[in-house]
Amino acid sequence: MTVTSKKWMKSANWHMTSHCNYRCTFCCMQKLTGDLVSLKRAREVLDHLKRLGIEKINFVGGEPMCNALIFDVTMLAHKKGFTVGITSNGSMMNKEVLRRFEGYVDWIGLSIDSSSDEIEKKLGRGNGAHVAHCNELVDAIHEAGIKLKVNTTVTRFSYQEDMRDFIRNLNPSRWKIFQFLHVPGQNDHAVASLGITNEEFDQFRSINNDIRLSSRASPVFETASCMIDSYLMLTPKGTLFLNTEFPFKEYPLESIQREMLADIVNVEKYFQRGAIYDWH
Repeated sequence: MTVTSKKWMKSANWHMTSHCNYRCTFCCMQKLTGDLVSLKRAREVLDHLKRLGIEKINFVGGEPMCNALIFDVTMLAHKKGFTVGITSNGSMMNKEVLRRFEGYVDWIGLSIDSSSDEIEKKLGRGNGAHVAHCNELVDAIHEAGIKLKVNTTVTRFSYQEDMRDFIRNLNPSRWKIFQFLHVPGQNDHAVASLGITNEEFDQFRSINNDIRLSSRASPVFETASCMIDSYLMLTPKGTLFLNTEFPFKEYPLESIQREMLADIVNVEKYFQRGAIYDWH
């Protein structure tokens, strides 16, 4: 694949831990293993990402707050000049935690799949108070000067839901909406009960598409086919991997050159799904 200078990937997701305090049935990373265990390795990985032209790093999991290095690593990434994001279920965050991120974390992405705590509990996201906690947490995120993103996975339980008023109250700068993603070997057990067709995903889109966020942006919708192989993702130990199947195919970061990324990740899909936006 030939990539022009305008088509370089600029963002990466680092799954820095496989540990999570929730048990979301649909999760496509539930068999991920390992943990980032040292700042020395974090420095090495971040330096390689800089070498590859990455500008934005998003720390994900598992649940990144389960890794005790999250504060030091986000600070390190900020000092190295990255735009820094964390994608979290928010359950381990509060005002005191957010104060520790002030000045180092630019974005916090809260995973909220429905405005109903009953549905979230059925999905395995918490024990019935996830939505209530996130409703309280967003005020503290805004007060800390951190931009809010909401990540929503649409499943059989929610594809007919109107979330617009709920999202307006949260007041995020970005709302990303994902179709349930089946990764063979990871979440096979959830396909029959939670999987949705493209037409059903479009039904959710038609209900919620006309909302405009505080940033004046529209919500971003990602089909399952769009997500496959379009993310630059790192394992906890810092190797590149693809979400096409499990066990994952891995690539040592140290051996990757910038021009090789187009042979590993689908760069065209990366741009088509709106991966580049005003994140500063």
